[in-house]
Amino acid sequence: MRVENQSRFLFVWLIVIVFGSLWTNISRSAPIDLKTVEVAYLFDEGKGNVAKDISENGRDGDISGAGYVKGVFGTCLDYDGKDDNLVVPGYAGVGGTDPRTVVFWFKAGDTREHSWVKWGPNLTGEKYYVRAHLRGAECNLRIEVAGGQNFGADNVCDKEWHHMAVVFPKGSDAVKDHDLYVDGKLQSKEGNDQAMDTNDEAQEVNMGDFLAHHQFMFGLFDEVAIFSVDLTKDQIEAIMDNGLQAALGVDPQGKLATSWAMIKTY
Repeated sequence: MRVENQSRFLFVWLIVIVFGSLWTNISRSAPIDLKTVEVAYLFDEGKGNVAKDISENGRDGDISGAGYVKGVFGTCLDYDGKDDNLVVPGYAGVGGTDPRTVVFWFKAGDTREHSWVKWGPNLTGEKYYVRAHLRGAECNLRIEVAGGQNFGADNVCDKEWHHMAVVFPKGSDAVKDHDLYVDGKLQSKEGNDQAMDTNDEAQEVNMGDFLAHHQFMFGLFDEVAIFSVDLTKDQIEAIMDNGLQAALGVDPQGKLATSWAMIKTY
């Protein structure tokens, strides 16, 4: 009986330590207003063709082709690079020059111009397209708007998990005003500048489908979200380190089981 009591005591303290560490990391950054979360997918369903939106907007995604495998937190989507895609029905993204942030995890299946997140038509300044920039045997995080682009230098096609964030700060008006982060590291800015006026009516947000001569996403995709605010570096790192669920303070069913599943696997 004494051994059982000691085991229970140690188990409780382990839980306290784990969640205390999570809370400490998250509390270092300013809290994220849930009303700024446009859409957020954990991909922890594990089956089916619907991605549950954990934001207050209920914008569940329609999955075409992609299956589920073990991800960074829980499960993720596995894209085959041929025709897999996810569409957000009835939602055409953030428009004009309004601030925004896109975050996600990705592990490449190969080096290519992966299509990650996009909306808007393929017209100068109106398109909003987060994709991979091909550079020889490597590829980089890139944001383009048709007529202009901004891309970093760190290789994200090395078959390892990478967390990426694309931030368009308040008061900005051109593509090179974006701040790009890979694994929490601010990237250099390369490319040609172009004024922006993102079209938020013409095309629903999709994740994975090719545009023009680029290619379908090929690899693993996890924890993606779009915000209508320019997140800070600390907030991005809180999402990266603790997961969207913890960083946003979402309270789903099955708290304990889900929280244990949040431990990183990469």
